Amino acid sequence: MAPSNEAEYLVNLFKTISQITPSDGNVALERATYESVTTAASEVPDVSYEDIKISGVQRGPAKLVKPVGASKKHAILFMHGGGYSFGSLDSHRKLCAHLAHSCNTLALMVDYRLTPEHPYPAALDDCVAAYEWLIKQGFEGKNVITCGDSCGGGLTTTVSLKVLRDSLPRPGAAISLSPWYDVACKDSPSLTKAKNDALGTMEGMYKIRDRYCVGVDPSDPLISATSASTEELSKLQPHWISCAGYDMLLDDGVRMAEKLQKAGVETVLKVQPEMQHVFEFMAGRAPESDASIKEIGAWVRKTVGS
Repeated sequence: MAPSNEAEYLVNLFKTISQITPSDGNVALERATYESVTTAASEVPDVSYEDIKISGVQRGPAKLVKPVGASKKHAILFMHGGGYSFGSLDSHRKLCAHLAHSCNTLALMVDYRLTPEHPYPAALDDCVAAYEWLIKQGFEGKNVITCGDSCGGGLTTTVSLKVLRDSLPRPGAAISLSPWYDVACKDSPSLTKAKNDALGTMEGMYKIRDRYCVGVDPSDPLISATSASTEELSKLQPHWISCAGYDMLLDDGVRMAEKLQKAGVETVLKVQPEMQHVFEFMAGRAPESDASIKEIGAWVRKTVGS
């Protein structure tokens, strides 16, 4: 089935972002350009927002997303995408709200530090600190869902690996949307074959990779979860991985799902043909996005009891 007319908005938006993103390394302008992704989703009624200060050295306050009637015992830890260089709580607020509403949970959005000012492990450390904050607030690990898109989708799993290495309680579930799992950019054929990707380029992938991985091996499992051993992956929580057919990162998600399944981890892989990177950005506007988020919500409620 061909993409809906509504989904074309994201194609055109990504093309515009690609065309006007500066090529001179002006990070401030890159970030300002990327913020337009917030226009893709609709507002969610009956959701309130609260800026809160959590432990750690994040860029600014975290944001607590509170759907009316949501479970007070369950929380999504939401980590936005943007190649570790851009993206914000504002750019992803509406997407996060749609997910929280569908999952019937609260959500904590993390304003983690960005590159190039703060390379690895800043983003990872900030997100782990946010997870620890949730635990200290009384949320049980089994009731916390790690969640993110693109590089945030990668953090969904690398944060979980770090949490387990630090002997913290295991999260209850994970949601990865168009995840960037192979930050080394070496083993996913779709990186070079996704001719219909309206947003990404190999040059762009290498640039944001090198900003994040300063003086470290991008194949480190806490950077590229695809490099983690089967033994370590076997300890992870159930995963839902959503991929898009026209996305450069398609094979990242597919490969990670295969590795998780091989390790015995309950894993749901959904690939939406002919859709763009993080097509869920169109939440509330495109049927493909709404269907994906509805499925995710049903799975989360079943998996963690929210």
